[in-house]
Amino acid sequence: MFPRSTVGRLVASLWLAACIGVLVFGYVQQHIHDMPVAFTWLMIYLTFPVGMAGAAFVGMASSFLSEVGVPYHPFWHLMPYWLVLVVLGYAQWFVVLPLLVRKVFGVRSVT
Repeated sequence: MFPRSTVGRLVASLWLAACIGVLVFGYVQQHIHDMPVAFTWLMIYLTFPVGMAGAAFVGMASSFLSEVGVPYHPFWHLMPYWLVLVVLGYAQWFVVLPLLVRKVFGVRSVT
């Protein structure tokens, strides 16, 4: 589940640091009206291609929050996006992709 090599751990750490950086950006800049758009697209870029499907799914699921009377907040409304996209992105880049590379190319250790 976790990268085995030093390079794999370094790449995973940098990727996770970038995701945390997007989260910090969203918190610090929550008063800017376009922050949710930038936040979402930055997370999609970090988790592409699975991020597109994840963002669409979370967007549809969170649209029901306004129907049940939960007030909109620019930062807290984006937390489900961040959580789902980080989990999906990590699974994509550091679990599924190394597994596929090992199976297709017969490489013993990718990460």
